[in-house]
Amino acid sequence: MSGSKRNILERMYRTTRFRFFGEALLFVFTCSFLYITGCKNGNNPPEIPLAPLGPSSGDIGNYTFRATTTDPDGDSIAFKFDWGDGTMSQWSAYRASGDTIATTHFYGDSGFYYIRAQAKDEAGAASDWSDPHMLDISRAFLWRKAYGGAGDDYGYSVRENAAGEYVIAGYTTSYGAGGSDVYLIKTDADGNLIDEDTYGGSNDDGGHSVWETTDGGYIIAGYTNSYGAGRSDVYLIKTDVNGFVSWEQTYGGEQDDHGYSVQETADGGYIITGKTASFGAGGLDVYLIKTDANGDTLWTKTYGGAEHDCGYAVWQTTDGGYVVTGYTASSGAGGDDVYLIKTDANGNVLWSKTYGTSNDDRAHEIQQTSDGGYIIAAGNRDVYCIKTDANGGTVWEKTYGDAGYLDWGHSVQETMDGGYIVAGYTSSFEVSVYDVYLIKTDATGTPLWERTCGDWRFDYGYSVCETMDGSYVVTGTTSSFGAGAFDVYLIKSAP
Repeated sequence: MSGSKRNILERMYRTTRFRFFGEALLFVFTCSFLYITGCKNGNNPPEIPLAPLGPSSGDIGNYTFRATTTDPDGDSIAFKFDWGDGTMSQWSAYRASGDTIATTHFYGDSGFYYIRAQAKDEAGAASDWSDPHMLDISRAFLWRKAYGGAGDDYGYSVRENAAGEYVIAGYTTSYGAGGSDVYLIKTDADGNLIDEDTYGGSNDDGGHSVWETTDGGYIIAGYTNSYGAGRSDVYLIKTDVNGFVSWEQTYGGEQDDHGYSVQETADGGYIITGKTASFGAGGLDVYLIKTDANGDTLWTKTYGGAEHDCGYAVWQTTDGGYVVTGYTASSGAGGDDVYLIKTDANGNVLWSKTYGTSNDDRAHEIQQTSDGGYIIAAGNRDVYCIKTDANGGTVWEKTYGDAGYLDWGHSVQETMDGGYIVAGYTSSFEVSVYDVYLIKTDATGTPLWERTCGDWRFDYGYSVCETMDGSYVVTGTTSSFGAGAFDVYLIKSAP
């Protein structure tokens, strides 16, 4: 081969080799660029979800858990759950980044379950699994009962009597003489019905509070439209141990007056609080009535300003005076605020306090605690509990429930271990619209456990009582069980 041909071939080889090397380098660079820009344009996986939100303990049944996370590229996200029992959910429908997904699962066996969540974007890029949420399934609720007929029946107050039986006060449209009547139910320790009685006339009457009295009978406070001086009046009923009426009294004026809470006092009489439109400074005022043992009025007081103010609970204090709580729109931070009034033995104000936010905050129960302070159960779209010292100074405030859902606190009691048991209702956790919500806390208000009870419709908790065996009974109303639209609901919870 001549030298000129060899030179031509060598130049062709070198040109081809360099062209191939350049094209390969361009290919690698292009792939790298497309990979990087592709990730930036939607292939980054979502952030690891937060630990699922849901109940931490409960009975065998359906439980709903929620998960949320964001995608760094703003992509839509789907979720699936590992239920901790060897099964997983299907991937959910895609939701916007930052949205919350809720999924329900049935647990049929007792045990501890660790629920986790995972997220993926529309390109299939998946996150790692979240931290686990622990669920303790046990026989948390020992039994639950419903009482009533074809109409609406509500339980607002429950107490354990000296015999270990349970006594409930509320109202019924299923039985009685009128549109609604005061409803008194007595059950044995297992919730089996012993007796039920109604009180009232041809119009609407109802009961809100009941206590066992020192003579073994009962005192009930509520309202009546059948008797009295005005459109509605405070209604006080004294019964014997079998529920037969010993006497009845009404209190109020020409307008609407309502009783919400009663307690037997150290002198054998009674203290009642509620609201009045007949007397006072505003449209509604806190109403406090002191009676003797026969229900005859010793004195009355009103508290509040130009707006609406209401008393929902009263407690006689160790100094012989009283504390009243409810709400005020006449003072405070805005809207309705929790209202706490301390009086002497004659109802004269020693001091008053308000607590709350710019939202509506309403208290429903108060108790003097073993340290001389007070514990208050309230609602402000969350269950809201306030612990104060003896002068009403805030020791701590706690809220319970899931932000963005409606939860409400109605009842609280200091427990034998120095903590608290709180009852209300919640829409945060379960599969129904509302469920009874029971929270056990330590002395600082930190939850030890939370339980919900209900089914697929409306279930509310209004009153809780620690029982002599260390368990808890809760009353309220349910539309998930029973004979009518709503029935009185009684639940026994394990410690």
